[in-house]
Amino acid sequence: DNDHAQKSLAALLLCLASFAARPDNFSDIDAYVSGYQRMAVFDGVVLIAKGDDIIWQNAFGSADYSSSLPMTVNTRFRIASLSKQVTQAAIGKLADEEKLTLRSLLSDFLPEFPNARRITIRNLLDHTAGIAHTNRLDWLDMSVPMSLDDIVAGLANEKLSFQPGTDSQYSNGGYALLAKVIEVASNRRYSQYIKDSFAVEGYPSIGDESAGETVVNMAKRYAPGPIYGERVPADAYVTANRVGGGSLYGNAEDIFRFFRDSFSGKLLNNATTEAIFEKPDDGDIQITGRAPGALAQIYMDFDDELTVVTLSSNSGWPGSFNSDIVSLYRGENADLTPVTLADADMSHEDIESFSGEFRMQQFGWNVTIEPSGSSLVFIQSSTRTAFARTTDNQFHLPLYDWLCRYSAYNTEFVCRQRDPDADIRFLFERI
Repeated sequence: DNDHAQKSLAALLLCLASFAARPDNFSDIDAYVSGYQRMAVFDGVVLIAKGDDIIWQNAFGSADYSSSLPMTVNTRFRIASLSKQVTQAAIGKLADEEKLTLRSLLSDFLPEFPNARRITIRNLLDHTAGIAHTNRLDWLDMSVPMSLDDIVAGLANEKLSFQPGTDSQYSNGGYALLAKVIEVASNRRYSQYIKDSFAVEGYPSIGDESAGETVVNMAKRYAPGPIYGERVPADAYVTANRVGGGSLYGNAEDIFRFFRDSFSGKLLNNATTEAIFEKPDDGDIQITGRAPGALAQIYMDFDDELTVVTLSSNSGWPGSFNSDIVSLYRGENADLTPVTLADADMSHEDIESFSGEFRMQQFGWNVTIEPSGSSLVFIQSSTRTAFARTTDNQFHLPLYDWLCRYSAYNTEFVCRQRDPDADIRFLFERI
């Protein structure tokens, strides 16, 4: 009885601590996210949890604007690169089943793959194998589906970026190889192993879109359009070509519980958990996945037992979105510069002066600023999004939530996040 009383008291204290740590209301978070939804930058679900308990969850926008289908907390979203953590857990399951180890060689499963005897499973998990990043390969067209075997065959023709274990480079190609390892080791398709291991075992909304099945309750994908505050269908993105590294989907609650269980040791054996899901030294972690029409972020503070999940079916990517939600939850200010668009149309002379071809210094992007009636459009590859003039003679780019200002004679413009504390600047020079 005394033990039961102590446990009840501990549970009560934990509950009280949870309520003390959260703000008096969640209206600030609701207003913050709603602002992005009105700018056509966010359509999705935000979830906040303490420990194992969801304490706030809300849906914003529509799952399908063409049919006015409402967004709900049960809506499923593409989770882009958050898929990698599910693939990691699948490798962990196979390790627990003694079908592989993290020291196993790729040659144990793909003996014909070049350099397979020099690449370990751990190398592939950690992006230290030197396998090409498929996002940079011209032959992997994201509008034409390829089979996993064809992707593996294509990767076999690519040179290693470096000798395995000597460097690190983010690689969707490495995770395609891990998906094939899962198939060989389990004698099941990757999508089936994910379903058997996780969807059936407690996370029913998680699945693999590359399997080609119709996914119920999946949000349609959008992007901020060329008219400020309006959205358009997102660019083509064939998930079959990101199998292993970016092809999965799920709803916010299942993503929260999956990550919570992964890091807490409920999903895998203790030794496997420590080897794959090691908690960071500073106590918190943020993981992001992004693709056309998809933004997935999860923040976990292990000391405070706080988790924030944001899933969006929109290409918009406000750089500090999840961090701002965490700050608002903790009673701090998001401190964003307001966006107030200029009422007057721009003159023909101004439109001509601001338009042109520019190259971004940091990332090497080539972009075009193009007239659109009495306003401007920012064009990057096939993406066309509003570039709207504000009352203080800056330009707001909703796609990234940047404020941009031209230099004298309009030979260049510099962008920064709308957060006034952001110190990173992005320079676009006229070509």
